[in-house]
Amino acid sequence: MDETPEELEQIRREADQIDVHQYRKRFRFLGAIALGGLMAGLVALVMWMVDSKRNPCERVRDHFCKQEPASIACRTYGGVLDESLHDDNPQMRANIKAQCLSKIERLKEEDGITVK
Repeated sequence: MDETPEELEQIRREADQIDVHQYRKRFRFLGAIALGGLMAGLVALVMWMVDSKRNPCERVRDHFCKQEPASIACRTYGGVLDESLHDDNPQMRANIKAQCLSKIERLKEEDGITVK
C-alpha cells in the first residue's frame, strides 16, 4: 500500500461523506413528479369524459335556466331536452342534439360564454 495512515483516514472521511442513495432519491423524486402529472392528466380526462357524456340539450337548458329560471328560453329548451331524450326516431334525436351542440358553439363565439 502506498498510502500513509493519514491519507487512509482522509480517504475514509471522504468516503463517509458520499451519499450512496443519491441517485435513488433523485429518481424517486422524479417518479413522484411524473406520477403527480399523470394523475392530474387522468383527472382532467375523466372530467372531460363526464362532461362530454352529458346531453348537449341539457347543457343549453341548464345555461338558460341558470340565467333566468322563468324565462321562455328555459321552458323551450326544457321541451327540446325532452324531445332529445324521448323521441321515437333515433335520427331525430341525433338531429336535435346536433342543433343543441351548434347552439353551444354559437354562444361561445358570440359572447365568449362557457356552457357547462
